[in-house]
Amino acid sequence: MNTLTDRDHLVITGSKDATCYGYCAACNKVHSLSAGNSRRYALELMAELEKNRRIDFINPDPEPIFSTDCLWKDRGGQMFGVLEGIDKNGNIVLLRAFSGQFNTCWQVEGWVPPTFDLEGYNQLLPNIDSSIQQLTGEIEHCQQIASQCQIRFEEAMGSGSLKAQKDCRRQMKEALKALALAKKKRRSYSRSRMTAFHDLYQLHNFRGEQRSIREVFNENRGIPTGSGDCCAPKLLQAAARMKLTPVGLSEFYFGKENKSFTRHHKKFYPCCTNKCQPILGYMLCGL
Repeated sequence: MNTLTDRDHLVITGSKDATCYGYCAACNKVHSLSAGNSRRYALELMAELEKNRRIDFINPDPEPIFSTDCLWKDRGGQMFGVLEGIDKNGNIVLLRAFSGQFNTCWQVEGWVPPTFDLEGYNQLLPNIDSSIQQLTGEIEHCQQIASQCQIRFEEAMGSGSLKAQKDCRRQMKEALKALALAKKKRRSYSRSRMTAFHDLYQLHNFRGEQRSIREVFNENRGIPTGSGDCCAPKLLQAAARMKLTPVGLSEFYFGKENKSFTRHHKKFYPCCTNKCQPILGYMLCGL
């Protein structure tokens, strides 16, 4: 598979009935999974969401943070998914997932966990936030100095003093150089921390392999924010770790339509092209 055009053609022609699919660089094939009977279980989940208006079904005492009321506010609804799997004894096992976080929560009892190391994430995030805040403060300080130099330079231009103009011009150049350096420093730090975040995503497949999302994302572009956080990757990750054999997967949208009007309440959708397809080929490998 030499070009993106060839790869895209293979994905399109090899996944007509699939709800979950992607190109696998190791096999040079498109691996896919259809809805199977999971659509029926997804409809049952919809009914539960409508009836209970919360997602913490297991908890006899509802917590306000798990209410579905948030799905009807300005930020819009959310994707939910169901995977039907078979365990080693031939029993049907159902897994449920929500995309990303639910009302700031990554993990809720009765739902599969995120694909990344949540403990590592919680340890990494505070340090990153603190460092970014410090670097942002340095940028703001440099911007303030540069603005002051600009004002002094304009005043010197009006005074007619060549020496004052020269001194102010030099100071302004130094201030702008310091500002550019501070911005570069923050960009470099952000890139390095993003790499650390991506390494928390250790994706599993059905060959028993485990790799970082950076290793398996098979397109020559940056990894979009939220890759690995959609329902399909979460469900497949959980199934692989539980040694289940997936036989169906369905995803639907629940709540207020999104701002781009591409997602509508209680409608089913296949896996997304931008974030999921570049990793799902690897994750489905071995089925």
